[in-house]
Order: sequence, then C-alpha cells, then structure tokens
Amino acid sequence: MTSPRLRAVGALSVLVLLAGCGGEDGGGDNAFAKQSGDKIADAAKTDMKALDAVRFSGEINSDGDTIKLDIQSSSAGDCTGTIGIGDGTAEVAAKDGTNWFRPDEAFWRANAGESADAIIEAVGDKWVLDTDANFSQFCDLDAFFDGIFEDDGKGTYKATGTEEIDGEDVVKVEQTDDDGSATGYVLVDGKHYLVKLERKEGDQPGALEFSEFNKDFEVDAPSEDEVIDLNSVS
Repeated sequence: MTSPRLRAVGALSVLVLLAGCGGEDGGGDNAFAKQSGDKIADAAKTDMKALDAVRFSGEINSDGDTIKLDIQSSSAGDCTGTIGIGDGTAEVAAKDGTNWFRPDEAFWRANAGESADAIIEAVGDKWVLDTDANFSQFCDLDAFFDGIFEDDGKGTYKATGTEEIDGEDVVKVEQTDDDGSATGYVLVDGKHYLVKLERKEGDQPGALEFSEFNKDFEVDAPSEDEVIDLNSVS
C-alpha cells in the first residue's frame, strides 16, 4: 500500500510575507518602528531565521481547505504538535531525522480518497512513518521559514504604526498584491521576532501566531511497535 500524498503539502505558499522588498516610513515612537517597511521586514527575517526553536499556531487556507496548525519546531528538524484539515486532525512528530504522523479517522477520510477505508483498517491507532514527507515542511524550522520568507517579488511593504500584543509593542508591516493582503506584527524591543502573521486572499483569512522563541521542548517519539510503514503493507 502506498502512503498517500496529503493536501497539507504546499500550504506554505499562502503565507509568503516579509521578503524584504521596498517599503515606506511607518509610525510609532521607537526608532525601530520608524524605519522603512523594508528594514523592519529584513530585521524580522534575520532574527526569525536565527531561531533554534519556536511554536506556531493558527489557521491558514490552501486551495479552499482550512489547515489548523499547533506545532513546536526546531532548526534540527524535530517537532511535535497537531495539524487539522477539515474535521480531521493528525498528530505529528519528528526526531533525529525521522518523521511520523497519526491521523484520526476523519483526517483519513478527508485526505486519502478511495484508499481511506483500506488505510484506516491497516493503520488502526498506530503512527505512520512519513516516508513521503507530507509534514516535513512544518517540522524543519529552517525549511518552514524559507517558505514564509521566500522573495516572491509581489508588492511592496509598508510600516503602518505600532500596537500592543500580549503587553509587548509591535510594529505592523503590511503588503498588498494581486492575490490579497498580508500583515506581519514584529516586536519593537529586543529581538525583532514576528509574533503574528495574517494573510487574506479574497474572503479567506488566515493567521499564525509565533511564541515560545528558542524554548526547549521534548518529542515523545513512538516506539517501533507503535509505527507502521504503509509502503510495506500489501
């Protein structure tokens, strides 16, 4: 039985922001917040890509599907958390170069098509070896940020003033292009981390929040008898 390619793949294309194109002066009292959108975006990109670990959670949209994410990920490629598509949810884990996922029945039915019944019967409540790298884009933090900070050459960036998120000052950086609009919220003080990213295409909004910067986390890797490789199932 072949492990299916799932629809979560390619989801990062809807998140692209802060690639470092030209911008305009913004507001705020802090000198950082008064810089151009380009400089603020570049600072955020630099500090985010230097992270060893982070947690990201929220919802994004891809090809009409709402994808729910709550994942802790590291630059070493380790991760733990959940991914939801439609009514289904999958636990994900990665450690020492091996990735696994454990979907519920609703997830399989939403993503595995005609193979759903056979896969559900074969897998049961076991973890599935992610041989097709369905979720590696979320578990490898460096690859995840490469997707978010890809320079797609669309639109320009504008700093539009400051506000508070969880008691900390942030500066807003906005981009509008032919596909929609995106807003990043960047910490003014200390490391200029991106704490929130919003993207809207048509009537489909999406947002991710970033937290637990460089915080260590443990991955509870499944034991060998808890794992199935669908490629080895006839």
